[in-house]
Amino acid sequence: MRLSRAIALLVALVLCLASLPAQARMVTDEMGRKVQVPDQPQRLIGLTPSLTEVFFALGLGDKVVGATTWADYPPQARKLTRVGPYVSPNMERILALKPDLVLANKDGNPPWVVERLGQLGVPVYVTVPGTPAELPAGMERLGDLLGAPQAGKRLAGKLRQEMAEVARRLKGATPRSTLVVIGSRPLVSVGEETMNHHLLTMAGGANIAAGVNQRWPRLNLEYIIEAKPQVIILSTMERGQNLERDLAYWRSLPGVGDRPGVRVEWISSDIIDRPGPRLGQGLKNLARLIHPERFPQEPKP
Repeated sequence: MRLSRAIALLVALVLCLASLPAQARMVTDEMGRKVQVPDQPQRLIGLTPSLTEVFFALGLGDKVVGATTWADYPPQARKLTRVGPYVSPNMERILALKPDLVLANKDGNPPWVVERLGQLGVPVYVTVPGTPAELPAGMERLGDLLGAPQAGKRLAGKLRQEMAEVARRLKGATPRSTLVVIGSRPLVSVGEETMNHHLLTMAGGANIAAGVNQRWPRLNLEYIIEAKPQVIILSTMERGQNLERDLAYWRSLPGVGDRPGVRVEWISSDIIDRPGPRLGQGLKNLARLIHPERFPQEPKP
């Protein structure tokens, strides 16, 4: 079994290398790695849903040959061949698709994934999401890398405009203590080292989990009761969530959601967890939930 798998990998590698274009250049990815990439990549794979979104937003959807399990936006992405989950993609499937460039994400993809693909001769450019404010510059870099510089500039400009609008609307607003729930079993929130925390701060929230020295803090109810959040936002990444049940639970929870003035809201995790083209809209929706008085003419997201 091991021998047949090794042979399959070798055959796929030969096919992959045979498909690489002659014209190539050396670039430095966001991890500081030197990577030789095609001048005009023709067969692309993104190893996170957000990177798949970036391809389509740059007008390169026709060049995407594979995607990870939960890459479901835009709708065309659902038709792509699956290469497995972003934490453990299937190497044989990736090689069989003969990509000439794979994009990975430092936060989403384990180091072994990048190392293994590199050993197999597949060019891998690693992105580092950083903070939301850094994302537009990242979109410009990807536009240059993928041969779509003008599309990259347009995408970056749109993100900057959306962020500037939120900052303008929230000018002078007092931050509201906020709990963001990304997992309910166990109860998981967002720590200071995450993009979610930075997005929450930009949206006018004061993260009640900021003082917990964990990237993804697991909180107990005693901690939450003592913190007295003014806004509770459910953004669980769990599939099959019963939203109505979860909202009802938090709104009636003694000492938490049943306190006068506390609001319990919901937002799609996809638009605030994925560092991609929709993050600007995610920021605006998040700010609207925390400070609805600053968005009086717009319906609740």
